[in-house]
Amino acid sequence: MQVTFYLLQQQSSQAVKSFVCKLAEKAWKTGMKVHIHTDNEIQSETYDRLLWEWREDSFIPHKMVSDLKNNDHKDNHIPVTIAHKDPGKPEDNTLLINMAGKIPEFYRNFARTCEVVDKSPGPVEILRNKFKAYQKDGIQPEAHDIAAGKRL
Repeated sequence: MQVTFYLLQQQSSQAVKSFVCKLAEKAWKTGMKVHIHTDNEIQSETYDRLLWEWREDSFIPHKMVSDLKNNDHKDNHIPVTIAHKDPGKPEDNTLLINMAGKIPEFYRNFARTCEVVDKSPGPVEILRNKFKAYQKDGIQPEAHDIAAGKRL
């Protein structure tokens, strides 16, 4: 089980959203399945829209879990899913990008978990709490500072 924190130097929710899109695209292009977990339906719909619009020269195939038959990651071979509820057991080699304020109980079902946050005071405090919670659960998370414009 690998957990990675990405701490963006920019203090902007748009920078975080853009980074999540880049992370999802990179994972998908390397053959991983991706699940983006959010706090609520509005955030899920925001990431759904962002994955359609974030770059003119690329497309990331994705669906909201609520749109899939039987809420099954394997259905339709969709490489990127988005939801604010438990998505069910994913296929092997699936990356969880957790954009929710709390660590989801089902995170251990995924091969890898990523947390993305900017350096604003509120998000940094949430990051610290999550980091400690992962450690308490026996995981030693990695942390990476990401400078503006740096490629993954």
